[in-house]
Amino acid sequence: MASVIEAKALTRVYRGSRKRPTIRAVDRVDLQVGEGEVVALLGPNGAGKTTMVRMLSCLLRPTEGTAAVCGQDIRERPGAVRGLCGVSMESPGLYERLTAERYLAFFARMYGVPEGQTADRVKSQLTAAGLWERRGDLLGGFSKGMRQKMNIARALLHRPRVVFLDEPTSGLDVEAASAVRQHIQELSQDAETTFLICTHNLPEAERLCHRIAVMNHGRIVASGAPEELKRRLFGGRGYRIRLRRSLPRYGDLVRALAGVEQVELDDSGLLVRISAPEQEVNPVIARRLVEAGAEIISLAAEGHTLEDVYMRLVRDDAAAGSRR
Repeated sequence: MASVIEAKALTRVYRGSRKRPTIRAVDRVDLQVGEGEVVALLGPNGAGKTTMVRMLSCLLRPTEGTAAVCGQDIRERPGAVRGLCGVSMESPGLYERLTAERYLAFFARMYGVPEGQTADRVKSQLTAAGLWERRGDLLGGFSKGMRQKMNIARALLHRPRVVFLDEPTSGLDVEAASAVRQHIQELSQDAETTFLICTHNLPEAERLCHRIAVMNHGRIVASGAPEELKRRLFGGRGYRIRLRRSLPRYGDLVRALAGVEQVELDDSGLLVRISAPEQEVNPVIARRLVEAGAEIISLAAEGHTLEDVYMRLVRDDAAAGSRR
């Protein structure tokens, strides 16, 4: 897969003074995003996510390192990069005295959308945002959720190859947030649009993104597909087997089976982690337990969430930082 975003040792330092310490907001970050990927940047406030996006979209110049977006160097060709990107920040600044339709038409001209296509593009984005019926209303009267939808519509107006979104569903109701997620998935499916999304919404990131990168203290501490990170941190898939009686010999029996990675025994039964495909291992586990006299009440998946992954990575990085 070709890389659409490629950052190398990207760094942003805010120089301090006698009253203010020097801050390395982004610290020598390497990042690659493939064509058509949806990648989430996760991390606590102050981790460097927004600063990273502002540098990649040429809204902020890096202190050190560099990056290329669609093959264009962000230091040498910032104008070309801006033309290829759409950017939606969490707190949109809208021109409140313009109507929704005139606002998007203005930005269509700014983005160089051909005049003959402007009306169709504006209507398409307002319809997708559920705001076509409000096209004649002034933006100053829009709610927070409507402003956020306008912000995203502006970012997508010129059909950019790369879109940077900062908390895209913040302030949206359930229906509107679902529509935004669906729109992102549709745009990325044909590898036409690549998304880098900053978010605190972990369930949304897990549903929407092919890959996540967790930032803390300006560095990427881990990246990969959600399931890959779960396996890396917590081992194989987990299954809770509830038994009528929980005996140590049942744990020993299961622990000896091929494809079983780990077995924990408690009063309610067994927590089993497997490394082989579940359709190969679980029937064998169940059969051997029954043959040994165990009464199985239930067998259900008990996996870790992306929240577990995130908290573990941030906690481990904080512990490592205290030792550095």
